[in-house]
Amino acid sequence: MSRKIPMILILALLAALLVPSLAFAVNVTLTLSSNTANPGDSVTASGIADPDTWVAIKVLDGAKSVIVLDPVKSDVNGNYSCTFKVPPDFSGSTLIVVAGYGENVDTKELTIGGGGNVADNTPPVWPSGSALTPSEIGQTSLTLTWTPATDNVAVTGYTVFIDSALYKTVNSGTLTCTASGLSAGTQYTFRVEAGDADGNWSTTGPSATAKTKTESGPGSSGGPTSSPQAVDTTTGSASVAPGLGGKISLGSDVSIEIPSDALNGTANVTVTIRKVNSPPAIPAGFSLQGNVFEFTVGGNASYSFNKPVTLTFTYDPDSLADGEIPAIYYYDEISAQWVNLGGDISGDTITVTVDHFTKFAVLTKEVMRAAEQQPLEQQPQFSDVPASYWASDVINKLSGQGYINGYPDGSFRPDNSISRAEFATVLVKAFKLPAASGKVFDDTANHWAKDHIAAANAAGIVSGYSENSFGPDDLITREQMAVMIVKAAKIEAATEEITFTDGDAASAWSKDALAAAAQAKIMQGYPDGTFAPQNKATRAEAVTVIANALE
Repeated sequence: MSRKIPMILILALLAALLVPSLAFAVNVTLTLSSNTANPGDSVTASGIADPDTWVAIKVLDGAKSVIVLDPVKSDVNGNYSCTFKVPPDFSGSTLIVVAGYGENVDTKELTIGGGGNVADNTPPVWPSGSALTPSEIGQTSLTLTWTPATDNVAVTGYTVFIDSALYKTVNSGTLTCTASGLSAGTQYTFRVEAGDADGNWSTTGPSATAKTKTESGPGSSGGPTSSPQAVDTTTGSASVAPGLGGKISLGSDVSIEIPSDALNGTANVTVTIRKVNSPPAIPAGFSLQGNVFEFTVGGNASYSFNKPVTLTFTYDPDSLADGEIPAIYYYDEISAQWVNLGGDISGDTITVTVDHFTKFAVLTKEVMRAAEQQPLEQQPQFSDVPASYWASDVINKLSGQGYINGYPDGSFRPDNSISRAEFATVLVKAFKLPAASGKVFDDTANHWAKDHIAAANAAGIVSGYSENSFGPDDLITREQMAVMIVKAAKIEAATEEITFTDGDAASAWSKDALAAAAQAKIMQGYPDGTFAPQNKATRAEAVTVIANALE
């Protein structure tokens, strides 16, 4: 765009761009492709803003006069990018680049040389959160897309590696590459590096792994399909399709597994894990195991999911003192407190399911001397479980013992339903069932509760709908719960007839268990004489039944 911009056009654009400032939710960020340029050079300004929002890119000279003004609209994920040219006749030493709308702006300084070559001995760098994302995965090809690197002068190209072997070099204006000639059903590791005009190349570019589709039989074209696979990356950031989900890891430190349809909407969103350099203070008497991590979706650190996601943290068991037990905590920004979520420990990892993002960490409570020790059982108080709630005592007792967790927002949601996987998990913890190689069903092979379901199956407590199906995410009915608890607690068969007015509604396979549970006073009917065997059990009912069985 010309340097000589009519003032009326500038005022009109700025007025239009002020509107989003009334309700912006994302702080605008600005990154320049180079912090140094010569007159006539092209520079790319990119960053994050509110989704679908016009962002003004303004370039100011030393007198604060606007010499370039380009509006650009961010995409559905808030990403924007705009390339402008330094005026060939500019004679100053510095330009100020401003991006944003209203008062929501970010500013960067661009140093201008006098023409000719600029000394360049520094390789390009990759900003935090840089990602390489495979998509359109077929049997013999796939598409790679990456976020841009930056350089002290300018990035001039990118190289793509497949399993450490150089595959292709593309120019700096290209942020995508089609990898072809791959073998069907094979997992590959891809990496991208950035270079500059003086031959300096980065060595820490983002990487990702992907597996090509398997052969589908005679007549298969072997080309890419329109449906991408779930993401699986160790770079700490990836663009995720809500209908597919995936796994994002930050090295070996922490990972998140997102099931399909857990993310809101249908458009791809960027999921990022980052270490928090200045974390909230760790409470006295506790030790931090590793780092504090913040998880974001589309730049939003307080995202709520449609269904639970699984977080897995790695810690060093050898660093713990005798008696110290690690637990996952989240930071409640409102109360400014760390809240215990518990977690399932396996070797050097600890796992928890959550439905909300914030800051998370693994903490251990320092072990006190015997004379100073307090009762080990915690009594957490949940925001939606007042002392007057009918099941408050058993909820606090079982959650304090680590058998069941609350939610990151401090609630327990006692009247919510509970899934078959969740109930089986609580049973395994409460009855301290050993890990065992029980049945792994087709629909539990990649489920967060796979090990607990296998342990419950090995103990003869649970079985599937069929040889291959367990239905882990199905909400458990009261009659299913009765069968499981009778088997877990080894309750003897009823010696007298127990009748309910809706007894005919119970499935034949559950009637003996219903009678045994009722006679042992582990489960009860309702005041109107019904048992409601087909009703979905609530979280409060589930913990009450387990607490009764443990007495």
